Amino acid sequence: MPGRSVPEARFLIGVTGTDGNAVIKARLARVRFSQRAAWLPPAVLAAAVTGYLAWGAWVSAYDPHWLYLSPAWWRIWLRPDNIRAPLITVVLWLVALLCYWWPRRLQPQAAGLATVVAMIVIGAVLTTASLAPCRGGETGTAVAGWLLGYYVGNPPGSTACTGPSPLALQLGGVVCLGATMVGALAAAAVLWQQPVGRLRARIVRDATVLVGLDALTVALLQRLAQTRRRSSIVVIEPDSSNPLLGEARATGARVMIADPTSPRVLLPVLAGGRGCALSYLYALRQDVSENEAILAAANSILHRYRPDPERQPHLVARIDDPRHADHWRGRHSGTSGLWFEDALSPQESTACALVNQIFSAGARHLLLCGDTTLALAILLELARRAWEQRELAAAAAAGRAAHPGAAICLDEADRQMLAPHPLRRVVLLDRRAEDLRREYQATSPHAAVVTAPQVRTEPSPWKERLLALLDAMPPAEANETAVVVADTQAEGSMHEAGRVARLHPGIPLFVLTSDGPGMHRAIFDRLQPFQRALLVDGEAPEDTWTRVARHWHECYRMSHPAVPGDPRARTRRAWAQLEEFIRQDNILQLRSVMAEVVARGRRWVPARAVPPGSFIDLGDRDLEQVARAEHTRWYQRRLAAGWSDSRVVPWAELPADERSSRVDYLRSQLAQLEDVGFMPIVPAGGPVEAAEFRRVGTIRARRLHARRPWTRESGDELHGDAGDWRVVDDSGDERTDRDLEFRHSHEPLGGEFWRRTGTFRAWQVSERMALRTMEGRAIAQPGDWVVEGRRGARWPITDEQFRRSYRMTTDPAEDADDTDDADDALILPPRVLEPPRVPERTIRPSLRQGRA
Repeated sequence: MPGRSVPEARFLIGVTGTDGNAVIKARLARVRFSQRAAWLPPAVLAAAVTGYLAWGAWVSAYDPHWLYLSPAWWRIWLRPDNIRAPLITVVLWLVALLCYWWPRRLQPQAAGLATVVAMIVIGAVLTTASLAPCRGGETGTAVAGWLLGYYVGNPPGSTACTGPSPLALQLGGVVCLGATMVGALAAAAVLWQQPVGRLRARIVRDATVLVGLDALTVALLQRLAQTRRRSSIVVIEPDSSNPLLGEARATGARVMIADPTSPRVLLPVLAGGRGCALSYLYALRQDVSENEAILAAANSILHRYRPDPERQPHLVARIDDPRHADHWRGRHSGTSGLWFEDALSPQESTACALVNQIFSAGARHLLLCGDTTLALAILLELARRAWEQRELAAAAAAGRAAHPGAAICLDEADRQMLAPHPLRRVVLLDRRAEDLRREYQATSPHAAVVTAPQVRTEPSPWKERLLALLDAMPPAEANETAVVVADTQAEGSMHEAGRVARLHPGIPLFVLTSDGPGMHRAIFDRLQPFQRALLVDGEAPEDTWTRVARHWHECYRMSHPAVPGDPRARTRRAWAQLEEFIRQDNILQLRSVMAEVVARGRRWVPARAVPPGSFIDLGDRDLEQVARAEHTRWYQRRLAAGWSDSRVVPWAELPADERSSRVDYLRSQLAQLEDVGFMPIVPAGGPVEAAEFRRVGTIRARRLHARRPWTRESGDELHGDAGDWRVVDDSGDERTDRDLEFRHSHEPLGGEFWRRTGTFRAWQVSERMALRTMEGRAIAQPGDWVVEGRRGARWPITDEQFRRSYRMTTDPAEDADDTDDADDALILPPRVLEPPRVPERTIRPSLRQGRA
C-alpha cells in the first residue's frame, strides 16, 4: 500500500473488516509484485540488444562485407570497431541486475545465483551466434567445445571464419570468462562465509555482541549499527538457515555462525590483546535458559581478567516477562566487581516508550485497557517516573537551601525534569482490573507507590465499557485523557480501538499491533499503533544500572549546585552534557558500591523478596569500608587519567568531615537503591558463624485484641497488633509475636502457659546494629544475639535472655530426649566470629553530603 507502513496496514486490516481486508491485501500484493518485477523492462531491452548483436554476428560471418554495404546506423553499430552497442548492452544488463537485486538484497545467495545464470546464458548466446557459422565442415560438437573453452579462458586457436572478431564474440568471450569467475567467487563466499565471519569477529575491539535474531532484535541491531562502529558489532547465530541473517549482514555487523553458549566460541571475541574487549553482550534469544547459558559462558571467560578501571562490560539477558526480568535482575545485581548483569524486557521497553508518549500528550487521566504484563509494566514505569521526579525535586530544594550562593542555572530540560508529571489518575479497564491493581501495589517499592498516580479500577470488559466511559466524560476531562489498549493482539481489539478513535477524534489512543521497532505515526485522527519493541523512541534502551547511575548524578548535581568559577562545574553538568569520562565514572561507581557490599557478606535481592521483619541495615564499619573502597577506585582512576586537582587525594588524607560526608552520601545511595527495589540482605541462615539453637523454657501468653506498644530493655519502642500474642517469660521480659510464628514455636500447656519449641539460627554480634523487625525498629547492642525464625524474620535478644531461653543443638536424637529445663547450661560455640555489622538505619540524608 503506497504510503503505508506494514504495521499501519495490519491495523487497517483489523479496523476495516473482511472486505477491507481483501482490498488491503490485494494492494500490498501489487506493491510487492511491482517492486520485485521492476527488473523486467530493462531486462527485455537488454535481451533485445543482445539479440541484435547475435544477429549481426551470424549474418556477418557468412558475408563479411554486409556490414559495409550501407551507412545505416544499425549496420555501423555492428562493425567490429564500434563500442556503442556492447556498451549499451552492458549498461542495460547492469540496470536489470540492480533492479533484480534491490528487493532481494537480503537474499544474497538467490541474487548471486541469478547473476551467474544470466551471465552464462548471455555469454552462450553471443558466443554461439558468432562461432556456429565458422565451424566449417565440423559438427556442432566442435562449437560446444569452443564455447566451453571461452568459459575457462581457452578460446579456439582457429576457425573457418577469418577477419576481425564480431562485436558479439568480443563481448561474449568476456561475459563467459566473467561468469566463471563470478561463479567461483560466489561459491567461495558461501564456503568461506563462516570461517571469514569468525576471523573478522576475533579482531573486534570494544565489542558489542548480540545473540538471537528475530523481529524485535533486528530492529535493535539496526539501531546499534547506526550509533556505534559497525565493525565493533558481532552477531553470533547458531542457525545458519535463519532468514534474518541477510538483514544482520546488511547492517555491516560481523556475523558468526556458531554456538554462543560455547566458551571456545566466545573467548576470541571477548578477549583482547590487552585485556577484556567486551562492552555489551546482548543475549536476546527467546528461551531464557539459553540466554542464561550464554551469560554463564561469558562469565567463565571474564573471570580470567582483572577489573579494568575504564571498562564495565554489561551482560544483558532478554526476559520477556517483566516479573521474571525484575526478579532475575535483583538476583544477579552486584554479584561481580568485573561486570554488570541486567535483564532486558520488551514489555518494559515498550512501557517506557508509551509513558513518554502519554507525558508528551499532556494527559492528566489515563484509561489503561487489558490485563496483561504490558499493562503491569506501564503501571510500574509510571510509579518509577513519579518517584524519580520527587527525588529530583527534593534534591533541588536541598541544593537551594544549603547553597544559597550557588548559581542554579536550569535550562529547559532541567525545568521539564523537575516539573511534576501531568498524569494524576489511572483507570484500569478489565474484568480482572482489581487483581492487576493488587499485583501492581504488591510489586512496586513502597516509596514509588506513594508517589505514583492514583489507580482505580473498572472491573468490566473494556471493549464494552471504554466507549461508554468516554461518552460520559465532561469535555474538559475528555480533553485531558489518553487511552492505551494493552490487551493481547486481536482483530476485535483493533476494531473497537478504531471505533473509539473515530467517535472521539481528540483523544490520543495507543493500540498494540505486533512486534517490531516500536511506535508509529497516527493513522487517522489521534489513533496511534505501537509495537512491542526493544527500542525506546527509536533508541537503544537504557539499561537498569545506567538509569540508576544517571539518577544518582542528577540528584547529586541538583543538591550540589556549582559556584561560578568552581572547577567542579565540569562534573555538575546534566547527564547528556557530561564528558564520557565522568559519565562512565558514575556507572563504575555504582558497580563498585554494589560489589563492595556483596564482598561484606551481603546479597542483593529484589526488595519484595525480602521476608518481612528480616532486614538488617548495613553497619557503620561496613559503610566506611565500602566508602573507602569506592573512593580508592575514584582516586586511582583520576590519577591514571592525569588529574592534578588538589581534591584528588587518597582516603587517608581526606579530612574527617569529608570522610564522614562520603559515608553519609553512600547511605543515601543505598536508600535510593532500596526505593528502586534492590536491597542488600544478610543471606538466609545468617553469616557463616551462625549456628542452630533450640528454644527451652515456658512462657505465659495471651492474644491481643488491640494494638499494644511495648518497650525493650534497651529502650526500643515496638508494638504488637490485634491478633498478635503478648508473651511474658519467667523473668518478666515482655514481647509480642505474630500468630503464625507463635503457634509454630510454642506448645500449649493449659491456660496461658506455653512451652517454647523449635530450632532457630542465631549469632552473636560485636557491633551495634539495627534490625527492621515485625514489631518495629530494634537495636542490637554489642554482645546481643540475633535470632532468625523459620520464615526469615529476625529479632535481637540480650545475651542474658538468650542464655536463659536457648541452648545449642548438637545431636538431633539427643535433642529429642532432652528436657526443657530453663536452667540447663547453654553450650556455646568455642569461638564466636564477628558477624556482618549492621547499624542503625537513620532517616535518609537530604543528599547534602557527597563528592563531585
